[in-house]
Amino acid sequence: MRDYDEAQEQLFFGLFKEYFDSEKDAGKQHDPANYSLDRMYPLAELAGNPERCLKVIHIAGTKGKGSTSHFISALLEACGKTVGLFTSPHLCTVRERFQVNNQLLPYDVLIKESTVFLKAVKAAGLKPSLFELFTVLALKMFASQSVEYAVMETGIGGRLDATNYITNPVMTVIAPISFDHVALLGHTIEAIASEKAGIIKPNVPVVISKQPYAAAEKVLLDKASSVEAPVLRPCEMAETEGFLPNKFPFFLRENFCSSLKAVEALGLQPQPQRFKLPQLRARMELIRKEPRMVLLDAAHNGDSMQKLVAGLAEMYPVVSWTVVLGCVKGKDVHGMAQALKELPNARFILTNPQTGKGSALPELEAEAKDAGLPILCTISELKSASQLPGDSPLLFTGSFFTALIGEELFGAKG
Repeated sequence: MRDYDEAQEQLFFGLFKEYFDSEKDAGKQHDPANYSLDRMYPLAELAGNPERCLKVIHIAGTKGKGSTSHFISALLEACGKTVGLFTSPHLCTVRERFQVNNQLLPYDVLIKESTVFLKAVKAAGLKPSLFELFTVLALKMFASQSVEYAVMETGIGGRLDATNYITNPVMTVIAPISFDHVALLGHTIEAIASEKAGIIKPNVPVVISKQPYAAAEKVLLDKASSVEAPVLRPCEMAETEGFLPNKFPFFLRENFCSSLKAVEALGLQPQPQRFKLPQLRARMELIRKEPRMVLLDAAHNGDSMQKLVAGLAEMYPVVSWTVVLGCVKGKDVHGMAQALKELPNARFILTNPQTGKGSALPELEAEAKDAGLPILCTISELKSASQLPGDSPLLFTGSFFTALIGEELFGAKG
């Protein structure tokens, strides 16, 4: 999955250069004037409405929607189906966002399809965001690849997310909902859940994963009832036997249960012997074992950090981690710091995540101190592995963009 080609990446993104601002500036992209589906319909029509020839499975949630999407795709492939998978963001290569049967689409396909599509977009005078372009481009490529099922992960929220222009999915799935993107989605769990519930469609089955907040679950159930969407619950843990390794993080196993239920509810029976466990980028991902362990996890709120700490205790009970921690401005820094108090024998290096969205480093320093986290140092710009202590296992977390630092220092580009 790390077959990154810098020249090809630059060539691909060079095609989309004029659309970068709306992707990098989340506030601009998602202000009331822009956070709308209005741009999606002419864009999809220009592409020939590829969603109409695909069986779409639509996934929303705060944490777990990415792994759930990957599991569903892999399970469908185990049923002998051809599956397109669209997720975001990517960690190493943009090709991670566009997959068919859990294989990255080749650069030449991406570049050829993008060139033709963008020419038509510009000729039509449309002004979409980068994510909107990627959403329709993914569906267009899946249709051209003769895909039967398209697994589509929302970007932010659900109700007004670009992926939600699709009105007739065959299945929707709501992963666990917690606090994130509060400036956009709302400051209460009910408001956030209401946005996520926006993907629930009339008479379309919805799998509702185990929810950490009862109030969020009530919102989801009320929405499903109002549109007569059949509600399905995750399968039992025992049903995962044969699919997953005996030693596997509990929270990922829970996500798998939701995925398995979604596929079985389509009348399909995936075979364990045909199932291939997908690579989950930056989800308790061990990218190096020697000379020391390096692990990436994109946990970026209190709930996901609690699950990470529990997963580390389960998978690596005797490991003492040096945690490289960096958070994006506006995230639940307090919740993350409090959760990390429970990580035994850990020591912490605080840094700025690699993003233009703004860093919460001053707030993180204060919250880490208040939580009593053992802080080794603060490194405002982490550019080289030589800046890190050379002895202990490393964990990069607090943001997808902090995980990216670990990937660049120790992964494909390191």
